[in-house]
Amino acid sequence: MKALTKASPTNCFVSFEFGVADADTFNFLDEGEIRKLEKTWTQQALPILDFFCAARYHTTEANGKRKSLKFDYNMLRFAFYRKNMELFIYHERGTQRVPLEDHVIFLKNQINKELIDKQQKTLTLKHIHTL
Repeated sequence: MKALTKASPTNCFVSFEFGVADADTFNFLDEGEIRKLEKTWTQQALPILDFFCAARYHTTEANGKRKSLKFDYNMLRFAFYRKNMELFIYHERGTQRVPLEDHVIFLKNQINKELIDKQQKTLTLKHIHTL
């Protein structure tokens, strides 16, 4: 979890599950949903993509057993413009173990790793506004 935030407790780990909006529901991302998304955006430009993100935390005890902690649920909205993109993030519920700013920076870094692998232009973070 240290890669995600400096504010993490020792021996705490995080895993993510993502869902993509489909009308008024969210479908968890799996290979089928990813293929469906790819097909959609090759046929038309999507001005907005909404995602659900579950951050699942756990610690590992001395005996190796995992102890689950409370989850965080965030909503992410990617709004695409001609040369820019905006990311809106909303903490739906949970303990908010990770500050939203750290979450945004982590997401940007992960997306940039994928873009570099595909020899694409990377994202530049210009502002983080919090309410």
